[in-house]
Amino acid sequence: MGDRGTGRTQRDSKTGKKHKRQPNQHPNDDNNNNNNSSNEDPDDPNWDLQGRPYRVKISPIMGRYLVAATDVAAGDLILREDALVAGPCQNAKPVCLGCLKPFDGENYIRSSESEDCHRCMGCQWPMCSPACPGLQDAKGLTGHTDEECAALSAAGPSGRRVMNLQARTPLYNVIVPLRILLLEKQDPVRWKAVQRMQSHDEVRRKIASVWQANQLGVVDRIRGEFGLQHFSEEEIHSVCGILEVNAFEVGDGLRGLYDRAFLLAHDCTPNTSHADDETRALAVRASVDIPKGSLITLSYAYTIQGTLKRREHLKESKFFDCCCPRCSDPTELGTMCSALVCPRCGRPAVLPVDPLKADSPWRCSAGLADATPWPAVKQAVKQAALPAAPCPGYEMPAAQARELIDKLTDEAEAIDPNDVAGLEAFVAKYSPRLHPNHYHLLGAKHSLSQVYGKVHGYLIHQLPDDLLERKLNICKDILRVFDILEPGVSRLRGITLYELHAPIMILTTRHFEARSISRKDLRLRLREVAACLEQAAHILSFEPECSSEGAMGRAAQEALQRVRQWQ
Repeated sequence: MGDRGTGRTQRDSKTGKKHKRQPNQHPNDDNNNNNNSSNEDPDDPNWDLQGRPYRVKISPIMGRYLVAATDVAAGDLILREDALVAGPCQNAKPVCLGCLKPFDGENYIRSSESEDCHRCMGCQWPMCSPACPGLQDAKGLTGHTDEECAALSAAGPSGRRVMNLQARTPLYNVIVPLRILLLEKQDPVRWKAVQRMQSHDEVRRKIASVWQANQLGVVDRIRGEFGLQHFSEEEIHSVCGILEVNAFEVGDGLRGLYDRAFLLAHDCTPNTSHADDETRALAVRASVDIPKGSLITLSYAYTIQGTLKRREHLKESKFFDCCCPRCSDPTELGTMCSALVCPRCGRPAVLPVDPLKADSPWRCSAGLADATPWPAVKQAVKQAALPAAPCPGYEMPAAQARELIDKLTDEAEAIDPNDVAGLEAFVAKYSPRLHPNHYHLLGAKHSLSQVYGKVHGYLIHQLPDDLLERKLNICKDILRVFDILEPGVSRLRGITLYELHAPIMILTTRHFEARSISRKDLRLRLREVAACLEQAAHILSFEPECSSEGAMGRAAQEALQRVRQWQ
């Protein structure tokens, strides 16, 4: 991430490291002038490569980062690259060390009645089959190589410690760090590429929980259990830091490092989206138009989350304080998605006075809720029959706000995402206390937008009109927020647009068959359905073909063709 972290990060380099800029800082004006090459990265051998849509820049404030080399249109591919190294995330469920597929269903070979899966003949780690394509694969990077096997079996069959294929385990935490260390001899070019990434060792060393977890789970195992003492403790800790700061989550419970993508700067309203395929290749596309010379960004945090939790996550996992425009604005760009209802005036306008300070009090900003452009909020204010007089003044300490948010988080995470009744109960319980766009309500509504029509008892053609209307309104409500926080060609928008078309289509069909709408109304509604499908098909066409989103994109295209025939 902009030489400060990747896939979701910021960091500190190893030799001659530079501290990365904070997201609210910007390079000097020369960095936005593509005719001035004085700030091109001198270590980038392809800095003058023609036709590449980005340039690698460097500055004392930002370190290395990417800017658009030309005007980039929404949907345009900015970069696509294979992983330098890939493997299991921390505390992941067991995966085959060759192909990295999880042991779910029956898609793997059982060695015998007494063995739940095939195991590597050397280290005895679980494998999907003796013929796994990741056994000594052509690249030797994401697969299980002879060198890796030798290291894992140096002190005996270490894989025998992995016994439950369905339970999360810290045993796999060592795999990716080990693969990186082995690159030094296996592939010096890739090793050098990884060493360009920052590790934030100085910061991480001060966080006892992080440093100690790596010491016990990775460093001591590599040097002690596997006997690889030629790797120093400092070197292994730095590799752990590089992963924590720069790795992208890919596949199912996997992480990977990438040679260029890690240079993307962070912003909580990013201008790119990314997706990976079954080979762990990563594609980064512009989600909105990016003018020439502009910073290219992605988000290292979950965009449907409030500022307090986003900044907390970035500080704890990426080791920087985000000060991007969204984080700096108490209203989060007008979405009010962290706002609480004021117990004195009843307006959904209690916000942190200074969102960049964790100890900032929260105060009612009466008037913001009345002036909002959001129809849902105006309706909430109207229904509550709130007085026109300003709020008499309400303030709550930061600790009280955090306690409430933590309580909401625990309750939200305890709900099964397929539990329609549970999700609706959560929304009903907290709607009187939270802004209609509050991120916890958004999260529940996002789940509801997808499960209405898909789970037993709520299949789409079985839904009565009132629940179809509910799904329709939920989709429209969350789309208004996504259009600001994740605009353009984003997976969130594509999926929601696809979900939106179904209730409109079914309600339209039912109403027309009941002769409750005219042919003119029918044509208008079909145009609305076609618009949803057209956008969804376009956005999801960029998703990997083998993914569920890719399949949804194809379904959207097929449905669009049928609607156009009906039109």
